[in-house]
Amino acid sequence: MNLPPGYSVRPAQIEDAPAALAIMNKLSLQVVREIDDTLEDIIAEWTAPDFDLTRDSRVVYNPDGRLVGYGIFYDAGQKEVPVIDIYVDPDEWAHDHTTAPYLFAWAETRAHENSAVVPPDVRMALHAYTYAEDSWYKTALKAAGFAPARHMFRMQIVFDGVPAALPLPDGFSLREIERDDDWRPILDCIRDAWRDHFGYIEGPFDEHFERWQRRWQERFKPGLWLAAMDGAAVAGVCLCMDNFNDDTGYGWVSTLAVRRTYRRRGLAMALLSHAFVALHSIGKTRVGLGVDADSLTGATRLYERSGMAVKIRYDMFEKELRPGIDTTTREAGE
Repeated sequence: MNLPPGYSVRPAQIEDAPAALAIMNKLSLQVVREIDDTLEDIIAEWTAPDFDLTRDSRVVYNPDGRLVGYGIFYDAGQKEVPVIDIYVDPDEWAHDHTTAPYLFAWAETRAHENSAVVPPDVRMALHAYTYAEDSWYKTALKAAGFAPARHMFRMQIVFDGVPAALPLPDGFSLREIERDDDWRPILDCIRDAWRDHFGYIEGPFDEHFERWQRRWQERFKPGLWLAAMDGAAVAGVCLCMDNFNDDTGYGWVSTLAVRRTYRRRGLAMALLSHAFVALHSIGKTRVGLGVDADSLTGATRLYERSGMAVKIRYDMFEKELRPGIDTTTREAGE
């Protein structure tokens, strides 16, 4: 697949970030009527130590020197199932029929490079996410050989009063996590819970911890990280951020996780209620989170019971690159 004469393509550079963001926000405003990304988010992603901007991004410029397409490839901790994002300026959709196919072909070629490090008997696939209402991208994904595989929700609650905190079950206590705490037990709790999250891949703890801690050292806010404790053991955690996409009135629950052995005791609902109280106390009028629409642990139903409702639906598309053993979680364990 070649681009038309006059078009150029190269790896993204930091100075391309504002133009890439403009395309992403033009799309989200058109489809879901709100901004879904920030410049800070893009730069943080592009400069992350586990992301190779030269190898894992492409920008396409038209003959007028305007950025019209953008592709990104992310495979940290998931070499067998990398995730891609392909964007084409919505103003170009009607007449540009080559930028998207070019970027999909680049992403697939990049994915096949991982066959050198993924065991030969392991299944490989590409994943991509789209707004449920984005018919253009869905058509482009299908043309590139992708098929619908899963749905995700962004859910939210809009406070109409002061939220109430539920008591923790007998025998458990609530504590705020501090920046100088040992965060390893927190991630260990999260990993135990994620073993029942669709698509999860178990990787080496130390690699995961380095990547996870680096991200959260930048986003940590005192009072918004909560842990349910069984004595000295972390039974569950709720990790929140104080804004979503620069909306200072919008709080975000990034992670709600309860260890397998502590489930079905009311810990998740209690943690979530305390998170609502903490976020409301610092001026948040609504709170959101992301969840698998068909959560293997029933998380979607829990959020509905807490008063949350679906705000946006995302569709996950998949393209199998090589058959084999599926190393991702597909069903809940015991």
